Amino acid sequence: MEKPLSPTSPSDGAPAPGVLLCLAGAEGSGGAGRGQLSQAERATRALSDGRLPLEPLEIRLLAATLDYPATLRAVAAAFVPRFADWGFIYLVDKTGIPRREEIAYADPSKAQLAARFRSHAPGPAWATLTGRCIQDGTPRLVQRVTEDVLRWAAHDEEHLAALQALAPSSMLILPLLARDRVIGGITLMRAAHIPPFGERDLLAAQGLIAPAALALDNAQVATAERSARDSAAETAEVERDARIHAERGALRLQRLQSVARSLASALAPEAVGHVVFESGLSLMGAKTGTLALARGETDLEIVHSFGWPHAVLEQWRTFRTDAPSLLAEAFRTRTPIWINSFEALSQVYPSAVALPKARAEEAWAALPLVADGRALGALGLGFAGRRHLDDAEREFVVALAALAAQAIVRAHHRRER
Repeated sequence: MEKPLSPTSPSDGAPAPGVLLCLAGAEGSGGAGRGQLSQAERATRALSDGRLPLEPLEIRLLAATLDYPATLRAVAAAFVPRFADWGFIYLVDKTGIPRREEIAYADPSKAQLAARFRSHAPGPAWATLTGRCIQDGTPRLVQRVTEDVLRWAAHDEEHLAALQALAPSSMLILPLLARDRVIGGITLMRAAHIPPFGERDLLAAQGLIAPAALALDNAQVATAERSARDSAAETAEVERDARIHAERGALRLQRLQSVARSLASALAPEAVGHVVFESGLSLMGAKTGTLALARGETDLEIVHSFGWPHAVLEQWRTFRTDAPSLLAEAFRTRTPIWINSFEALSQVYPSAVALPKARAEEAWAALPLVADGRALGALGLGFAGRRHLDDAEREFVVALAALAAQAIVRAHHRRER
């Protein structure tokens, strides 16, 4: 059951759309001297008493403004503080429900009170004056806000307390009409120290409301179009990334199949390294690559590499399994090592930074070569820049290391025969 328009509204009929609706009488004119003034004269005096003159032209100019938040702020500034002490802008969302989009207030000390209202967003079933105004497109003028009016407008006790703290003396509610449809509404309030709204205020506000509604509608349309374009671009980007991911996945699979075929026959360890790096790991774009095999219990020997200066390679041709090296660490722990940056290397393996720093490398991968339950050596990659290998890339490198380990076992068996 709908609420009446106000506790004091007549029960026999309602004004036709577009007709000014006064919810309370014009009594309570104020102090001596003011009682002899008409509502229009009091409104004129109020607007000229410490408030700026209205300039409808600047609102009309907003029709060219397509930034939605800026348009909201500019429309609010056209009414507050020079026309009202408080302003509430509501816009209808896609589901047809009015949503409060902006709260403007003349007194900066009322920021906390404004925050209380922001926490009380109107629900779809709230029978508010603004909601009624949006439904029928008819302005509402409440010349004197009584306690009964506040209680009627409140949704619950907490909302009532916020309205009482606001202490409005008079209210003016206007529909926002743009392109022959109501897109929202504006609720304006004045405090007790300001003469109440009157008919002249209504006319002045209606002169602003049409260009303001058009500006807001233009900004909403522009925002929706940008959102649609962004969504389309995002969808295209996702599809592009998915296509690239699929293509890379297919290419990695082709490389794995090619390497597996090449390693099917027994090859020397040096040849295994050449096939794994040139036919497989070249896809990773590494700056350096190293394949080292165990020699006895304490040493590792580099049997294939690329990207290393000859002098450095000769110095590290053979190194101990306990050396400050990522390859030695991977061999000892039988665990893949993924380092994304030089900072990460410094924190995790501070003793292994000298050579990578000298070579200006910033990311590394080191994997143990394990087959038949024993560690045969290690495989390493160094990258010129920071590099985070995703799951698919890591799986690719691990698979190639496994193929290399199996090929090396076959080579050992061949020599043993």
